[in-house]
Amino acid sequence: MDLDFVVPNSGVIFGHEPCQTREAKWLCLVNVFEKCHRPNMYDIGGTYIEDLPHFWFYYKNEIVGKLFLIHIFVTCRYEGAFSVSICGSNEISFRRKQHLAYLTSLLKTFRFENTSDMSQHYLTTYSFSEMDLELLNTMKLYIPISFENTSTKEGSQGYDFKALLEDPFGADFVIESAEGDKFNVHKILLSRHSEVFRAMLKENTAESQQSYMKIIDVYKHDLYGMLEYIYTSSVEDVEGHNFFNLLMLSDRYNLKGLRDISEIALSSQLCLDNVIETLVVADLYNAEDLKIAALKFIKCNYSAIQNQLFEELSNVELMREVCNFLLPRQGLESEGKSGKSHVSSRQTEKVGEISEPSRN
Repeated sequence: MDLDFVVPNSGVIFGHEPCQTREAKWLCLVNVFEKCHRPNMYDIGGTYIEDLPHFWFYYKNEIVGKLFLIHIFVTCRYEGAFSVSICGSNEISFRRKQHLAYLTSLLKTFRFENTSDMSQHYLTTYSFSEMDLELLNTMKLYIPISFENTSTKEGSQGYDFKALLEDPFGADFVIESAEGDKFNVHKILLSRHSEVFRAMLKENTAESQQSYMKIIDVYKHDLYGMLEYIYTSSVEDVEGHNFFNLLMLSDRYNLKGLRDISEIALSSQLCLDNVIETLVVADLYNAEDLKIAALKFIKCNYSAIQNQLFEELSNVELMREVCNFLLPRQGLESEGKSGKSHVSSRQTEKVGEISEPSRN
């Protein structure tokens, strides 16, 4: 869910484009939508040691029920042992404006011993739904990969200073909530995890000189949730927090990890009553993965648009995006028994004002 993800211009394994093994970071798959509907074996690309071919990657497609499977394989040009680390699951993040998607989970390392030259080795399988493939249409899919000897281990970047939040020994800064509750905190932790706080706490700012700030529109519980993330890299009471508010705070103070947690939590809480509100909030804070989750939910539950918030939606660009997402397969028809559209006349007029959307 990296909002700052940029199209990689090096370390990409794609066809015969030169990529040194030691620099490899991504597999790049193209035309995934078309190829997944035509099961076959497809080349991805290879790596080199100087000018000599080293590894070659390819994948095999398979359709099982409503799932589309991609099996990843690797071939080594030389005999001996080798290790390769590749993304361990098919958690996918979309960047539609950049026309790309990428897998987001941690790497899993595979070790192969006593291999013969040109031998083929299975690595892993990714599975995608029909809706995932529709989103991948016209997009490049990037899969993280590495040949480094050390693999990424889950939790290796974790930390926990909650004891300092509960008993703020050595605190040198105070943050006050809208209700007047004060939290004694540590500048070094605020600055380490937020560029916004880092800029705010420079010596020449009023906040730094007074060692105090009040956030007039943030209540105690939400402020504590943000500070809990800063001190522990996590949020414990998932059910008790308002993640709409935490998403807002993550955007305001540039807290990427809190943004990720908020998007995941809100995606898991989607229902008919809140999906339109979630969509609007995701659009407001550029939470692309949350927006995709909300659009998927709407596409699977057309009755979601029979909602007062949808009736009052005034964001024309967002309306266009909803239409583009819904129309390719079934249009704006709901799943009513009559098979006719249940969009209200008022909303139909609003849709009519939008030019005909192009297919994604």
